Amino acid sequence: MRPDQKIETFPDGLITVYVPGKGRTVGKKKASLRYEDKSVGVRRFYEAGAISGNRIDRLIKVPRTNLIDRLDIVVVENDGRQYRIERIQNKPEAGVDLLELQSVQVTIE
Repeated sequence: MRPDQKIETFPDGLITVYVPGKGRTVGKKKASLRYEDKSVGVRRFYEAGAISGNRIDRLIKVPRTNLIDRLDIVVVENDGRQYRIERIQNKPEAGVDLLELQSVQVTIE
């Protein structure tokens, strides 16, 4: 923790991060983390589709960690929804060590 670190809470629940498996399965569990939902703004939503051809179904923030990689699978514990991480963005300007995860909803067996 940095000396100038602000205190941040992640009150919306718990996610479990998995390595993607073969086909439509999950692999090994990598981490369990607290998270907070963020709103996907209209501009970000449309730019994601226009620029990369992808969509953004959910945006969350989590504590900064090196355990998460792009294309990992995230399962939200309170509703069971499953997402593939499309983009990981470090947010140092917030004064807190956190990551924003932009994800697309998927169905995993």
